[in-house]
Amino acid sequence: MKTLLKVLVALVAVAALGLLFVRSVRSTSAEPFSIPRAHLTGWTLELAPPNDPLGALLTLTPNTALMPPLSREMFARMGESLHYPPAAMPVVLRGEFDRALAGTITPDALLDLARQAGLEAPTVQVKCMARRRESAPGVVRGIYFLVFDVPQFGQFREQVAKRIGEGGANSLFDPEALSPVVVAANLDVDTARWMPVRATESDCFAPIVIE
Repeated sequence: MKTLLKVLVALVAVAALGLLFVRSVRSTSAEPFSIPRAHLTGWTLELAPPNDPLGALLTLTPNTALMPPLSREMFARMGESLHYPPAAMPVVLRGEFDRALAGTITPDALLDLARQAGLEAPTVQVKCMARRRESAPGVVRGIYFLVFDVPQFGQFREQVAKRIGEGGANSLFDPEALSPVVVAANLDVDTARWMPVRATESDCFAPIVIE
């Protein structure tokens, strides 16, 4: 009985330590991420290559200084094996273009339209750091992504929908299907499978502080 009691006490102690560890990890991961204000400037529009890892045709690429500090902070906080795709905000996905826009507008014309909409020098505000996960037997998939508030982003996608509306293709292009997000990291190398991301408040797990 004494031996059994000692075993039970040890198990309870281990469980308590495990619970404290999990709570500590969750608390740490939910702490605010910080971004220098200067790192939110200098966005550029680009046509993505055919093998783009996000499955994008048109992207808004952030300042090169934006993601490296966040990547280091995430590595230190999350305690997970993470992959870091090239930093880019998909504006139009290649699947969207092939399905609804091909034959109506060329990629170059789409790029020009995005520049005219002010996406080359956008007004950018960061909402939060967000994540999504999928669990299956023997594997956990997930992404971490920054959610932005970019008025020009939604306005441009609405313009695209109106431009192709007369041909009836607008039913294949949902301007609200894609939110202005930048994938910060993922748990597997297949980032495109998560697109399009329509971000919600429930995706957010940590706030952003602008320095």
